[in-house]
Amino acid sequence: GRSVAEAHLFARLMERLRAPFVVKDGKKPVPISYYDFAYHFDQALVGEFLREKAEGIRHIDADVSSAVKDASTGFVTDLVLEDGSKVPADLVIDCTGFRRLIIGTEMGAEWDSYRKRLPVNRTMPFWLPLGDDKEIPPFTLAWAQSAGWMWQIPTQDRMECGYVYSDEFISPDEAKAEIEGVLGREIEPRNDMRINSGRLDKAWIGNCVAFGSSQSFFEPLEATSIHGTMVQLAVFCTNFLQQIAAGKYTKSGEYNSFAAGQVDDFCTFIGMHYVSQRRDTPFWRYVAAECRSAEIVSRLELWRHVLPDSSHFNRLPHEFPHIDEHSYYPVLDGLGLLSKALARTELARQPRQRALARKAVAELNRAFRLAATQASGHREFLNSCQNLKPTPAD
Repeated sequence: GRSVAEAHLFARLMERLRAPFVVKDGKKPVPISYYDFAYHFDQALVGEFLREKAEGIRHIDADVSSAVKDASTGFVTDLVLEDGSKVPADLVIDCTGFRRLIIGTEMGAEWDSYRKRLPVNRTMPFWLPLGDDKEIPPFTLAWAQSAGWMWQIPTQDRMECGYVYSDEFISPDEAKAEIEGVLGREIEPRNDMRINSGRLDKAWIGNCVAFGSSQSFFEPLEATSIHGTMVQLAVFCTNFLQQIAAGKYTKSGEYNSFAAGQVDDFCTFIGMHYVSQRRDTPFWRYVAAECRSAEIVSRLELWRHVLPDSSHFNRLPHEFPHIDEHSYYPVLDGLGLLSKALARTELARQPRQRALARKAVAELNRAFRLAATQASGHREFLNSCQNLKPTPAD
């Protein structure tokens, strides 16, 4: 009968704006738990860092204009650069983003849009100042608005924000005015761009494989892009790369099925966030009437009778991390879609386990509240990371 967030350390840390570390006397931060967490990074700086670390790679700084394909196999044999020169290719990894230059233009992959399942199609990013004297929130805020939602992502020197909305219900000018009214201040949009959530029908064709936004794209509600790309790369390298090195390209169908299933699961999970009781604007009435996919409807019906369980979710090869019941529980609970009566009924069948659970939750709450008082402030922790000197092990 209580929120699932009560039994988690991070709820206590969020309340106090603390980091999951303790920093003492300028020494290396010490984690206060074994729980996983994530960072927000400046992607341009991370790209520079990875380029410094990558060895044995030849960089050619040029734009690809087209590809040469073998007439009999359809495989790419050369990439043609803007100056007309050619780069021979055995395996092409298409990371050309929304252009999908090779996998789409040259190899014929088609885009399957999620437009009917995910209702927003524009994003308006902007920044807000964050003074040096202000604590840095250790979480991202996603905040529902009249025609979509706003994000607020704290960095060390500013709040990176944006309004993700549907231009079928408000114009860009109206979106800007709405956010200014909500925040009580003027904003300076850095851009206003269309987005098209969806995926390729085939991520691997011939000797070309697409990753990242070349393969799929979502509104950033759950920020799944980097995680999804990392898992796709891991699955591809673990299960298929050795065969390709031996000249065999016969298992693209197996990989395409995995990649499509993974991304479709993300779509269903993001769509579940929109199962709201809101009906106060045309946008939210449209969402309620038109945007619940068959997968969402069937899962909600199932979870009227049983609580979410690991058997309800797809598993990835080699148990790579994916959407599961641990992802859904907080979302369902926050939206009022997790049946407390059903939970009580299930626990009543196992009184000993119920007693153990109640005791465990009470003990965790006490331990987490104490840990949160000892944890360092988020800004203090981030400042301590800047002062660390890397060791050979790092």
